[in-house]
Amino acid sequence: MKETKKRRYIVSTIMYGMILIFIQLPWVVLKGKNYSIYAAYFRIKAKGIKALSEMAASVWDGNLTIIRIQLILLIVFQIVIVLHIVTQWLHKEYYLNIAALVVLGLYIVVNESGFGMLADNSTKTILISAIIMIFVMAEVLIRKMLDVWKDAKESAEIFAEKEREEKEEERRRLYFPGNYTKLFYQMVWHNFKYDWKDYGLLLFCGVIVSAFSFAGLGIYQMMAKAHRAENFLLGEGLGRILLNAMLPMAVCAIFLMVFVLVFYMKKWTQNYSVFVTLGIRKKALYTIIGIEIVVAFLCSLIAGGLLGNMIMFLLRKVIFSMLAKGIVLSKVTWLTYVKGTLVVLAVYIISLMATRDIVSDFNLVRASIRNIAKEHMPQRRTKLFITAGIIICMIAIFEYRQLRNHESMYLLFAFFAGIFLLIRFVGAGYLRRAKKTPAYLPQMLNRNHLYYKSKTTARYVLALTILNVCAVFYFLFQVVSVTIAEKPESLYPYDFVCIADDGDDAIFDRIKNGYQAKIIEYPMVRVANADKTEQNEGVQQGKRPQGQQIGISESTYKQLKKYVDPSYKEEAMHLDRNGKKVYLVHQQDRSVKAQPVDWTFGKKKPFLHIGLPCEYYTLYSPSKAYPKRTIEGEEIGSLIGCFRQGKLENIVVFSDAYFKKAQGMWKYTNILTGDKIEEKALRIDGVTIKQGPTKLVLIQADPKYQKAIEKKMKKLEKNHTYEAQYDFEVHCWYSKKTAVNDLKTEYTMKLIINTFVLLTMTISGLFLMYIKPLSEMSDKKARADFLKCMGMRKKERVSLLKRELYYFYWLPELITIVVTSIFTAATFHARMYTHAVRIAWLKHAVWIWLMYLAVQWGFAWILGRFIIRKVEGKDE
Repeated sequence: MKETKKRRYIVSTIMYGMILIFIQLPWVVLKGKNYSIYAAYFRIKAKGIKALSEMAASVWDGNLTIIRIQLILLIVFQIVIVLHIVTQWLHKEYYLNIAALVVLGLYIVVNESGFGMLADNSTKTILISAIIMIFVMAEVLIRKMLDVWKDAKESAEIFAEKEREEKEEERRRLYFPGNYTKLFYQMVWHNFKYDWKDYGLLLFCGVIVSAFSFAGLGIYQMMAKAHRAENFLLGEGLGRILLNAMLPMAVCAIFLMVFVLVFYMKKWTQNYSVFVTLGIRKKALYTIIGIEIVVAFLCSLIAGGLLGNMIMFLLRKVIFSMLAKGIVLSKVTWLTYVKGTLVVLAVYIISLMATRDIVSDFNLVRASIRNIAKEHMPQRRTKLFITAGIIICMIAIFEYRQLRNHESMYLLFAFFAGIFLLIRFVGAGYLRRAKKTPAYLPQMLNRNHLYYKSKTTARYVLALTILNVCAVFYFLFQVVSVTIAEKPESLYPYDFVCIADDGDDAIFDRIKNGYQAKIIEYPMVRVANADKTEQNEGVQQGKRPQGQQIGISESTYKQLKKYVDPSYKEEAMHLDRNGKKVYLVHQQDRSVKAQPVDWTFGKKKPFLHIGLPCEYYTLYSPSKAYPKRTIEGEEIGSLIGCFRQGKLENIVVFSDAYFKKAQGMWKYTNILTGDKIEEKALRIDGVTIKQGPTKLVLIQADPKYQKAIEKKMKKLEKNHTYEAQYDFEVHCWYSKKTAVNDLKTEYTMKLIINTFVLLTMTISGLFLMYIKPLSEMSDKKARADFLKCMGMRKKERVSLLKRELYYFYWLPELITIVVTSIFTAATFHARMYTHAVRIAWLKHAVWIWLMYLAVQWGFAWILGRFIIRKVEGKDE
């Protein structure tokens, strides 16, 4: 015992001694120089902001309190571990190592706002804190391990010897020097043919996944050249449409494959477990299942590829008929099939990983017990989880209806998590209460599957609900919003929209005089927003791509508004002289999801900078170069044209007083950082300052001159290269004709892709409804035989089967109706649909909803007849 304690003391002393030495080292970097944490503190205290790099200085408010707290915590930590070392050699146990762990945890939390933010090597300071934490935790664990080391070592040696003897005995008993006979392979083949229907389900599911993968990628390949420049990663153009549809579809495919593989593996394991009992080698079993899966994958690829090609052929015909002449579709290349193959392979791998635990144990008894074992029903903290579920659902709904949250799928996922908690724990609470009532015994058979398979039931109800909601809300909303969207021509009131400056006057004079064009000019400023993408770029991911919007005055907005809407009546916009309050016009059509102008951080208050994008703006704190603006009001619609569908070229309205000030801000604003240049000598035009566009030029021209005007616009491009160099999506001029063609292509793509996914979700839901009773068929037959022997009439047995099946129809459908109603209203609010638009949307959607319910009910009725026939026999 004394020897063990001595070992503990030595280990603690060595480890804590290393920590103490390590803390004194100069591992904090300020302006390229290394300092110890104490020296770094005193340097910052003495020099202030001058001791910090430019990036750190931009985020520090000059307050030393956090740094002092961090330093005090570190000193306390060192004192505690020194006391721990001393007290343990004095044979006193005060558990000071645990206290040190707590203090270090507080230090790490404070470090995020202290040296972790101010040091040049911020990542390293966080990493060093984590390493020290690991050392302290290791010391605690090693001390505990040393206490039981001797006994554990002896037990481990005894166990290892016993295991070695068992393996030797098993190897001797199961030794098989030769190959399996022909009879063995015949037996395996007959066993496979016995489960052929189950294997057919796996093949069918694989074919569906492959076909939809090839078809979806093929559609994108076909239509890529029919649209303007694409940026799939940033979510622009057709890539964004395809990505929004294909990601949920991929999740659905994995979902389906997991359910089917779980079903197939359970049946397969039950059948082959007896082979293990009879002495077959596990390697042979793994080979058999591997061959079956590989064959299923290859057959799925071939059949899915053929079916996918057929779908693409039909869709090509539909696209031609919808877009008429003038559309040019690309050929589907071999690369599309390679991508499709990789997608299907990924789905199979993920699904197999999810079902790995089922085939990890080939034991006949355990495989049988697994099927009949009662699942645990929640007993404790049900009210807590129910409350959590309600809160999660309410927050998700409230946030989803906000325009700034861009109808995020993450909010839907959060809502489904809340729904699962409600299904699981409300159901458990209801069943527990029902068990205590007199009605328990009469209803016992009807609710038996709920009592004994509560977790499985909750999962199936959730899965069916998710598929239903995705079909009749998320993707149906996209389909119907396209059908009620504005006509493309109505969204572009001008033939050409130009973002110009005073140097372009000669070009517009030639267009006006040479082509009898009507030209209207309005003053504008370029407004840059800090982040234009949905992606959450981290600190280490480099610069955020900035967006470019159009800033105008309140007077200009009212003139433009009257032109597109003669019935518009002027109202006070309540914009301030300091430019803190703005009015936004999101230039997008009704089919585009709600989205903010700026995507930085919470997006509630956009970070908007007057001027061109700043290449070196501070990633950590854009609020200095890009001040926060309060949104006084906003609308969704077209003022000059939906050329970039709400991502770029939106309208930002300032008060007239602030707009006049904003027109001159470029004279003292650093073009690279966005900061104000105080010294006039450093304000060098074209080097440190740049004016950017100053005029919004709107052109109406005779159609016969439009091609000639487009040629003139090429000269305009030569004068405006900076915007395009920063972002190829931002142009100095836009054409109505090109925009209309692009929008028609987007409409068609949205309609086809979302209809395609809607049908996929519907088929997946029906398939899942079929898999559920099929996986329990043997249990249902055994129960029917038992109930028949007990004297139950056929009518009652059939009624029992129907109740169990229809439960998985009416409950998911009921939840779907409620969820769809709530989220449809939330989306109406987010997209700012008018009352007339909402009524038009509902008129189109209600027929699809009724058809969906009818299909679901019809399938449930047919499936009920099928299950009754299988369980009760053909005479039923």
